[in-house]
Amino acid sequence: MFIICFELRAAGDSYKKGIHIDLGGYQTHLKQRFEAPSGFENQVSSFSGYARIRATLLLGKKLGWEPSVGTLIPWKSGKDGNVRKFTSHLDLTFTYPFANWLRFRLGPGVQWLLSIADGGPVELNNGTSTSTFYTPGYASHSFTLTAQSGLSFLLDSKVSLNLEIYGSGLLNRLRRNFDIAATLGWRL
Repeated sequence: MFIICFELRAAGDSYKKGIHIDLGGYQTHLKQRFEAPSGFENQVSSFSGYARIRATLLLGKKLGWEPSVGTLIPWKSGKDGNVRKFTSHLDLTFTYPFANWLRFRLGPGVQWLLSIADGGPVELNNGTSTSTFYTPGYASHSFTLTAQSGLSFLLDSKVSLNLEIYGSGLLNRLRRNFDIAATLGWRL
């Protein structure tokens, strides 16, 4: 059993305007991962690295605004190897302190998915045999509105632990999706 301890210091002044670099992990399709039959979890969900840059702008003594741009790394390749997918986030998050060392985060965002396909034929399994399928030879992209919520634990005047959940399709039960991220942030 492993026990991880953090020293949470009174960071009273540590919430200042500045630029932050966040690095960590990102898990997609959380609900589908828990509902998938045993052995199929990685077919409906994936875990990736996550890198983000965010700015902290103070809107008063307590309220802050933290616009950010992040991307999943490494970029994903399709099962056939002919499609590459790049996923990025633009978030417009507001923050509010619960304590000197704890901030609540909430705000809207946009997820951008860019898919680049090489085109041409691909042999894929089609039940008991294989068939030839054709992929498009162009790039396509999509934009999805998201809502983000989370907590930032200020571990030091320059270091934070960020736990966040991203929701999309929240008003449609069939399209509703949740992703989670955990990052360590450094204020420059």
